[in-house]
Amino acid sequence: RDFRSYQALLTMHIWFLHKRLLLDNEDPHRAGLIQEELFDIFWTDSSNRMRAHGVNELLINKNLKTVQQYTFMHLFHYDHCFSELLDSPKERLEELKNLVLTHILLINPDDQKALDLHDDHAECIAWYIETQYQNIVHDLPDPLYRKARIAWVDLPDFSNLKDANGKILEENPIDPEDILPKPWLRNIANDG
Repeated sequence: RDFRSYQALLTMHIWFLHKRLLLDNEDPHRAGLIQEELFDIFWTDSSNRMRAHGVNELLINKNLKTVQQYTFMHLFHYDHCFSELLDSPKERLEELKNLVLTHILLINPDDQKALDLHDDHAECIAWYIETQYQNIVHDLPDPLYRKARIAWVDLPDFSNLKDANGKILEENPIDPEDILPKPWLRNIANDG
């Protein structure tokens, strides 16, 4: 339930949508307005999650600026991976793993033990990013995109992850609050 890791996961998925909106040649002005609204909703959600984490109301704007700084750094790292490294898939995958370790798993790059422990985890997420990028930016049919019906790929299977020595890691249980009863759906709303 770490704020920053959750923010990073949301950032990743918003970046996919952002990249698809940039490719909209049919109505670039409308796509720009949608992007602006998407980020406005994201910052409102970020502020609401800060409140839920107990941040004092007087410090919300100050903390939001900090959140925006590391969020934009995260977005720039994705841009780097899928622009400068587009023709180097192996190098891009390694850079994506570093991005995951830094922004999502919040691993200190000087902590070799933690890096070894989370290498398999980072690789699963890096492959998810590769797959999701291809899915949203290149493969999502235009009629679905125009109706905002995003067909996300399935999350990776995090069972039987191994550390750098090949030892299977202990599985982390899923928090019951993260599982919705069928047929419920989750939605973001400022009024709760």
